[in-house]
Amino acid sequence: MPDLIVDTTRLSEKGQVVIPKEVRAKLGLGYGSKFLIVATGDSIVLQRVEFASERLKAKDIIEKARIIVQRLGFG
Repeated sequence: MPDLIVDTTRLSEKGQVVIPKEVRAKLGLGYGSKFLIVATGDSIVLQRVEFASERLKAKDIIEKARIIVQRLGFG
């Protein structure tokens, strides 16, 4: 998985999460980028809205995230 970036972040007092700079740069994210948020169990998955309807449905996003988490040994 050469395109995989793993990093950590924290939730601010305002409930905001910072997406690490390396991830923002790789994905071309900027101010105002919109995301689909899928929460299940103890996992949160973000998918850029511009591509969510074209590439993956929410159920597919969850399954893809679950596989990645398991491969990394977190699940």
